[in-house]
Amino acid sequence: MGGNYRYAMDHKDIVRFLITTVDSFTQDRLINKEQRIQHKEQCAERLAAEDGSDSKDTEVQYSDQAVLANLDWGIEALEEAINTFNMETKLARLDYAEKMLQVCAMLNSKQKTAGVPNFYLSAWAHLNLSYLWKLRNNVHNSVNHAIEMFIIDPFFSRIDFAPELWKDLFHPHMSSIVGWYSEQRHRLVMEAIPDSSDLSFTDDLDQSLNESLIFSMRPDQLEKMQKLEQLYGESLDENTRLYAKYYKDCLNSDSACSKKVLPMLPIAEPPMTPLHEVSRSIPAYIKFGPILPKSAGFSPFLRSKDYAREVSRRNITSTSSKNLEDSARWEPKEGMGIIEENEDDSDYEPYDTFVNLNDKNVDMKMAEDEETELRPWSTKNQVHSPTIFSPLDSPRTPSKISSLNPDVKCKKEPDSVLRLLSSRITEAATSTSPILSPHLSNDYSISSADSDNEVIEVKNIDGKSYKSYKQTRSKSHEDANREILKNSSPYESDEGCQSCISLPISEKQTVRSRPPKDFVCPITSQIFSDPVTLETGQTYERKAIQEWLKTGNTTCPITRQPLSASGLPKTNYVLKRLITSWTEQYPEIAQEFSYSDTPRNSFSSSTKEIPLVSAPCRVVDLPRHKNVNGYISQRSKRFTRGAVSTSPTSVISQAAIETIINSLNPYISCLCTSENLQECEAAVLEIARLWKDSMADPGVHSRLSKPTVINGLVEILSASLNREVLRTSIYILSELISSDETVGETLTSVDSDFDCLAALLKNGLAEAAVLIYQLRPLFAQLSPHEFIPSLIQLIQNKNEELENFQLAMEPKDAAIAMLEQILMGGDENSRSLNALSVISANGIPALIKCLDRLERSGSIVSILLCCMQAEKSCRSLIANRIELSPVLELFHSGNDCVRGICVYFLSELVQLNRRTFCNQILQIIKDEGAFSTMHTFLVYLQMAPLEHQLAVATLLLQLDLVVEPRKMSIYREEAVDALIEALRINEFSNTQMKALDALLFLTGRLTSSGKSSTEAWLLKIAGFDQPYDALVKAERLRTHDLMETMEEDENSVSSWEKRIAFVLCNHENGSIFKALEECLRSNSLELAKSCLVISTWLTYMLSILPDTGVRDVACRSLLDQFINVLQSSKNLEEKILATLALKAFISDSTALQALGAYAKIIYKTLRKLKRYSVVATDIMKTLMNLPSIDATELWSCNEVVELDSCSNGEVLSLLYLKGRVISSHSDGTIKVWNAGKRVLRLIQEVHEHTKAVTCLYVPSSSDNLYSGSLDKTIRVWAIKADEIQCIQIHDMKEAVYELTANAEVACYVSQGTGVKVYNWSGVPKHVNFNRYVKNLAIAGDKLYCGCTGYSIQEIDLSSYTSNLYFSGTRKLLGKQTIHSLQIHDGLLFAGGSSVDATAGKILSLASKTVIGSFSTGYDILGIAINNDFIFTATKCGIIEVWLREKFTKVSSIRMSGGGHTKITSLISDSDGGMLFAGSSNGKIQVWALE
Repeated sequence: MGGNYRYAMDHKDIVRFLITTVDSFTQDRLINKEQRIQHKEQCAERLAAEDGSDSKDTEVQYSDQAVLANLDWGIEALEEAINTFNMETKLARLDYAEKMLQVCAMLNSKQKTAGVPNFYLSAWAHLNLSYLWKLRNNVHNSVNHAIEMFIIDPFFSRIDFAPELWKDLFHPHMSSIVGWYSEQRHRLVMEAIPDSSDLSFTDDLDQSLNESLIFSMRPDQLEKMQKLEQLYGESLDENTRLYAKYYKDCLNSDSACSKKVLPMLPIAEPPMTPLHEVSRSIPAYIKFGPILPKSAGFSPFLRSKDYAREVSRRNITSTSSKNLEDSARWEPKEGMGIIEENEDDSDYEPYDTFVNLNDKNVDMKMAEDEETELRPWSTKNQVHSPTIFSPLDSPRTPSKISSLNPDVKCKKEPDSVLRLLSSRITEAATSTSPILSPHLSNDYSISSADSDNEVIEVKNIDGKSYKSYKQTRSKSHEDANREILKNSSPYESDEGCQSCISLPISEKQTVRSRPPKDFVCPITSQIFSDPVTLETGQTYERKAIQEWLKTGNTTCPITRQPLSASGLPKTNYVLKRLITSWTEQYPEIAQEFSYSDTPRNSFSSSTKEIPLVSAPCRVVDLPRHKNVNGYISQRSKRFTRGAVSTSPTSVISQAAIETIINSLNPYISCLCTSENLQECEAAVLEIARLWKDSMADPGVHSRLSKPTVINGLVEILSASLNREVLRTSIYILSELISSDETVGETLTSVDSDFDCLAALLKNGLAEAAVLIYQLRPLFAQLSPHEFIPSLIQLIQNKNEELENFQLAMEPKDAAIAMLEQILMGGDENSRSLNALSVISANGIPALIKCLDRLERSGSIVSILLCCMQAEKSCRSLIANRIELSPVLELFHSGNDCVRGICVYFLSELVQLNRRTFCNQILQIIKDEGAFSTMHTFLVYLQMAPLEHQLAVATLLLQLDLVVEPRKMSIYREEAVDALIEALRINEFSNTQMKALDALLFLTGRLTSSGKSSTEAWLLKIAGFDQPYDALVKAERLRTHDLMETMEEDENSVSSWEKRIAFVLCNHENGSIFKALEECLRSNSLELAKSCLVISTWLTYMLSILPDTGVRDVACRSLLDQFINVLQSSKNLEEKILATLALKAFISDSTALQALGAYAKIIYKTLRKLKRYSVVATDIMKTLMNLPSIDATELWSCNEVVELDSCSNGEVLSLLYLKGRVISSHSDGTIKVWNAGKRVLRLIQEVHEHTKAVTCLYVPSSSDNLYSGSLDKTIRVWAIKADEIQCIQIHDMKEAVYELTANAEVACYVSQGTGVKVYNWSGVPKHVNFNRYVKNLAIAGDKLYCGCTGYSIQEIDLSSYTSNLYFSGTRKLLGKQTIHSLQIHDGLLFAGGSSVDATAGKILSLASKTVIGSFSTGYDILGIAINNDFIFTATKCGIIEVWLREKFTKVSSIRMSGGGHTKITSLISDSDGGMLFAGSSNGKIQVWALE
């Protein structure tokens, strides 16, 4: 390599060029999903499991399998990240993909993994890492990984991974190498071309370098050509790596640093080594070996390519040059024609063609003393080299040359068989890299000229040639087959004709050809013999995992999670019993995949491969869909039969086909040119008949596939009104598309053609659905046409069958498949709208009727699932009509994706608001099916993807609890384990949210719309009824029998939730509470709210379930979190839920003591919640009764405001009513204040009374205000929003000092003894009992009067009789009087003169007994009561505060005026948050109670 020089281009320009080019490349790849899938399939074929590299059994190490599995998982995770729109999921999948791909990216490139060179795996990983960093918007890292790919493996990077990127970055620098190659090849060609003097150097050698020229080359010339190709490829690889390193240095160098020398630009120089000194090592890549197990990944791609390879080989000669330039595959150089032995690949049926070397028409004279043998492809001397094509242009047609390795030796055997190139080699011959050369043969070559007497020339290593003349084409392939079959025992195919068989009979496609995935060890790929399930949930063969651990590994091979257990668990007997049952049903498959110490050959030693030379058979390639696989298989067989029976090599059949074609021509001409519609319609019918008679002959197909014919048929579809003609036209187009998808491309190239088919479908032509489906339209094409009503109608109606023709699939199946595509496409909103359209079109009953066929059941289940997710209320409709056996059968027979859909469907189906009906469905699921459904769900739970585990765990737990739970159940344990494990995955909040939703649905409390009503039910228990009442009201609008249904189902729900709660709480000693504790700490508000509901429900259920010792665990885990919610949450419902949960702890002494430590913190909040929830009151009472609680620490108050109304005289009375304070004054004024924000704001002032208003009263059962005054009147006021209005005036003829009233009577105190009772009409009646009354209190028809003499008099208002209710202790000196009476919660509070340090009593109205007293030395002039405290006003301006529960004094408040201030009135608001006091100096003082 020449020296380097400093690059003249600016360093920043180079980096900018790299970033722009690589970024554009990765962007294009990320956009083009089909290209990514095609590329993965192509690369996966490189890793095909073929026994072509070693003749003996090869055992792959488990670590190698894990590496390949990591690569597969990494690519899948990256694809999921590309396809998802959820940013959280995208980031999580990208992180996972990076971990998996880095394993392969860091492999030692000089070694191999499972026979695959590490440089190939590493380069592939770097390519995907480049995509990954592009998704993370880190272009620098993306470019680094792309450049690293070219450094590690330049050969496959430029032909496989990124040929277009290589062309942009490296090709411009390779001009000298390309020129050298062109010159050297020109010289070699000039030597081989006769009359080369007539050619110039500028002539197009691709025109001269044809097969004839290649076969005319001497062995030494061919050898020189091969060496040139090898040297050319090595030079490209070497210089690509050199420039890649240069680019990497430029990218990573700091251009701003002057001290660091910038990298130097290398020079790509052509090779200087003479051709005769070139190494003889020729690359022979076809595919890597040895045998790779299925657990290594990529096997789905290999299976899906079987069909495509056959079609590709049949049509290889017609491949366009554009397709050749766009594809690149492995191309064998040395040993291109090497005779392969049986390939060890049980998943494929070989399609290789064989030639019998001992045929009487092939005379190959071999030296008798020369012993040769047939060897498989060898990978020992494989090196990178391109195929031989023109340096600048791809060849116009692919080479048809197949040659043999000069080193091959053959044994002389009477029936020896030469096996030609495999399908992969044939495909490789048609593909090129950006700079490739024409495909040349090696020393052994076979001429394929089209002359009748072709010469087969075989050259051996000594340069000798042997010629034999091939019989003319009049000899049919059947004759050749008969010659071979004379010495072999052919197998008969299903159609009774002889076919090429390279697999034993047991390997042929049957109803079930492989064991279920869950029965196969992911390490050995064999059926479990002794399965063990690790703590990670993965199951392995005991011997395999033991070997894994012995090698020093401490993690799970699949999940990579660390293994904490020192030994292996016991055998998974549940799974083992399932396997035993299955092996009895499928003994042959079981024996084939039974466990052995070393992998076995897929081919039995007794299997004999029968080589046949058969005519190429046409193969139908219908669009693949999971529901039409049966139709594809059926179509393939039918067309294969037709091709064999009408082989053009048969004289009779050829004549028949020619007759059909001749008959077809006038009808085609009429269809394409005639303007008479009737003639064209008749032509269509005849064309269909002739097509059927030809049995899908390729020649007939070629005539009908022309664009003019397709356009003619489409014109018929748009113009004809004849239903038979329309259906026949669709039949013809469907047949053509089934055989060749390019016909569909012709149809879809014009939008009006698709619109025509859409119109036919909407007009009721069912067959149009088949043709539309075969065109494989995108969702964007289907969505604008609003097909759903038409498709539903098609599914509902009975299809008319064509009399003489059979479509590729039934229209009803096509309609179901299209309906699934429409519902599964688009965004979430469009999916929901489309599902609602299906429901409104009454499509659910019709779809359920079609569920009986397994082929379409998967699509139907997907559609029904979409409908249930969009409209929860349709669950009942589906549950009432559906037969569950097809769904369970689909689950048993489907793959992981199908099983996931079935599990989601069943989980949604059992989320009904009627628990009894739900239990019946669960019982049906449990009892249905040939296999044990619960066992199957258990096995699937252990192997299912994370997103499916929650659904199957929820379903499995419900199935286990549908009957009375047993003490121990493996199903229950595994299901609860999965739910709790999902709660612990902090990295994926979506998973945690789904787990919480699953737990909410498990409670069994659901609405008819499918939403959980657990939260509303818990709030109702706590005394907050509004949410529950609103829910019930909404439900009544949906269902008329709601209340009856809820009442009947409540017992069932109650029993169910007790079972569920008991199982969840007692699993592993309350481990669920520890998981919920972590969820409650989440930053996600939605997650924390759902977790709070579940935690509250479980805690509440603990209080009504028998104590099993887990209450203490729940308290330790959740108490702090509930306190935190109570104190920090701004949501009232959350506070009430936390309060209800705390209420459950007060029944346990240990938990109560722990709660007591928070009493001072939560007391204030609990007091605020009392107005909404009675539970808060219960907790406060319990806390107050704790010996450790000092009540004085729970009390505090702050003065809010002091209002001066001295201009109106004394404040004689205060009244609190609905956020307003009403005050009366000595000048006859009544004021209305707004007390809503703890600040009194005057809103009204009235002067109706002429003298002092002594008293105000509002009864609890009335909205009227009553006022008494010294002006001898009682006024009745109507209370309005912002004012009071006087509506009645009653003249009492005497001053009113105290007043109490209701709607029937008014009782007041005037001068003199006794009390006056006024019935609002007539004259007041005087009830005299010779005592002066100071205050009144009324309860029902009883009036209580506080009197002088320290007594309380009771008056019966119905009879106007009085009796002594209470008589206190009287002193000889001084006056003892009851100054204040208050009735609250059935208790009578009386305050008065202090006698023996007691100034008041608390009496029970019912029993008339004293239950408490006010121990104070001050006389009590007024009393105010709320739910927590009692306030007493004294003469000296002091307000004493008493604890209502214990009647103990906790604090005192002093008025601002000091000891000379007399408190004239005292009230508290209903919530207990405010205290109002009026004084004799005209001031109103307000305190906020804490």
